[in-house]
Amino acid sequence: MARSVADTLGGDIAITYAAARGRPADALIREAISKEARIIVVGNRRMHGIGRVLGSVANSVAHNATCDVYIANTYDAV
Repeated sequence: MARSVADTLGGDIAITYAAARGRPADALIREAISKEARIIVVGNRRMHGIGRVLGSVANSVAHNATCDVYIANTYDAV
């Protein structure tokens, strides 16, 4: 799935994808560090209601990443 999304974006930006073990937020941060990423893009799924209290991947990444984090609005995404 990640490969097909990356292929459709194209352009002059470097897009990477990988499979990783562990907590999603930790895996995203580790991958960003290893690739020397300048930005991590995540969706805002589970950032409201009980998910906000219990925590979300986007929230954890935003608070712990060493690079910029963009949280995309995915509430209306199919």
